Amino acid sequence: MSAAKGVAVAAFLSILHSGFSAREYLRYSKSIGRQDLALPIEILLECLISLVIMTVAVVIGVGKLKPISYEAEMKRYSIDGIYSRPSFQVFNHRGRFLRPIADHPAMAEQAIKEKTAS
Repeated sequence: MSAAKGVAVAAFLSILHSGFSAREYLRYSKSIGRQDLALPIEILLECLISLVIMTVAVVIGVGKLKPISYEAEMKRYSIDGIYSRPSFQVFNHRGRFLRPIADHPAMAEQAIKEKTAS
C-alpha cells in the first residue's frame, strides 16, 4: 500500500472518529438537559482537517491520468473495426425487389401496374 493510500485511510478513520465524537457529545448534552446543539471547536477542526488531508492524499495518490481526447482513444482502433457491426447487417430486406426495378425502366412500369391492380 502506498503512502498516499495509507494517509487517506488514516484521514478517513479520523473523519469517522469526529463523527462518533459529535454523536457522543450530542447524546451527552441531551442527557444532562442542555439544549445547546453547537459542536465544540475541537470536533469541527478534527473533521475539517481530516477532510483536507484525505482530499490531498487521494489527489496525490491517484497517479498519472489517461488522456480523454477522441484522437487518443481512436488511435487504438482501425476504421474497419469501428464500422464492422455484423449485428446491423440485414440481408433479408426489400432491396432485392428494388434493384431490378432500378436496372430496367420497363420492369418499373410493370411493378407500378401490379401495385395499383392489387
